[in-house]
Amino acid sequence: MTASPPPDVLERLNIRAGEALGGRVNRHWRVTCSGAPLVLRRWGAGRADVEYERALRAQVAALGWPAARDVSEVVESDGALWSLAEWRPGKPRGRSPAEARARGRLMADFHEATRSLTLGPHPGWRDTPAILADPALDRAFGQAPPEEARLLLWHLHRARVLLAQVDTAGLPQQPVHGDFTPWNLLYRGGRLSGVLDFELGRLAWRVAEFALAWRGEHDEVLRGYAEVSPLSEAEWALITPVWWALLLEGAFRDLRAGRQAGGWTARMLRRRSALLPVDRYTGSRQ
Repeated sequence: MTASPPPDVLERLNIRAGEALGGRVNRHWRVTCSGAPLVLRRWGAGRADVEYERALRAQVAALGWPAARDVSEVVESDGALWSLAEWRPGKPRGRSPAEARARGRLMADFHEATRSLTLGPHPGWRDTPAILADPALDRAFGQAPPEEARLLLWHLHRARVLLAQVDTAGLPQQPVHGDFTPWNLLYRGGRLSGVLDFELGRLAWRVAEFALAWRGEHDEVLRGYAEVSPLSEAEWALITPVWWALLLEGAFRDLRAGRQAGGWTARMLRRRSALLPVDRYTGSRQ
């Protein structure tokens, strides 16, 4: 991983390197251009993903939401793509139940505002039915270590059952942010000042937004959202299988790449919500 931006990127974008901001898939640095702060991103994805996210952020910003606007073209160096965007000031709020409920209400407002955006499918992303219907998951999970295999296969089979019980015909899709979490929402002076990290943004059922915003335990997010935009019975029933499908897709990609699914996925799969009760995983053989 590059520890600092390559000199040719700094020169081509006419910037000075500054503070490293970190990142998971993408890496970020706070830089300056003519004395003004900007954010330099080293993209961890290919050009199709890059252009998709840039287009989504531009559309969201045009609606008046504080998504960072891109201020440069995309350049290639050091085997990766790089670009500049606005610096969004502010800090995340806390993670109390009251803040979670407020985040749910904000999410509903975000969905109402972005529902009309023109957005096609995100390259390389599969929706919940496609993930759960793929027999390659059964084969990959069956080859995992025994305890991990039982956990993954149990949740895969149960998610299929839960999905089959829901009539999804006519359920609309719309743009979702994908990671509407406290650390991606900045506030300044009591007002929302930044919506960050659209890398998981895509066209999906709106309940797909709950996967990483709810994470199987933050029920106040769901309650806050429903206060502003009530969910149908079908949508309530979809929240758990959509969440599990996201986790199982990640585990599948890990195993296909020769990595174990990891402890985080196992912890997330084992979570159970009082608001959305489902069978508990016992670890017994199927």
